[in-house]
Amino acid sequence: MCHSIYISTTSPEDLAALPSSLFCFQSDPSLDKEIKVGFPGNRYRWHLLGRYGGCSCHFRHLAAGSDFEFGVPEAWSPEDADDIESTLAAYDVFARIVASGNELEVVDLWEGTSPENVIAMEVSLSHVPRESFQFFEGYKFILRP
Repeated sequence: MCHSIYISTTSPEDLAALPSSLFCFQSDPSLDKEIKVGFPGNRYRWHLLGRYGGCSCHFRHLAAGSDFEFGVPEAWSPEDADDIESTLAAYDVFARIVASGNELEVVDLWEGTSPENVIAMEVSLSHVPRESFQFFEGYKFILRP
């Protein structure tokens, strides 16, 4: 079982061309019907993969059933340093996209999650510090500057 992170944006930037060893974007204009339901208005769709490819597991995620709150990694709940680093790098890309005036939505799905169960949430990156950002399983972030 794996996480999949999908983004939808109005930015025509080729995110697959971003030079990074921490993540990669795969162009996904033909996302299956279930995912399209979650992204009704944005033309450009991407699958965000971790540094090892194949899935989106290697980022910071809060699992369903958790208290969903942005927060820095805590010593009492150690997180993989690579996952933290990859999440920070993805945050930088997201912040740049929304700062340039583009719309951006990000959804984190656990394999088998039904799109009807995804919860939409507006997230202002000016209120969520870079170090506190993490993905929430089963949520679609509508990102704002």
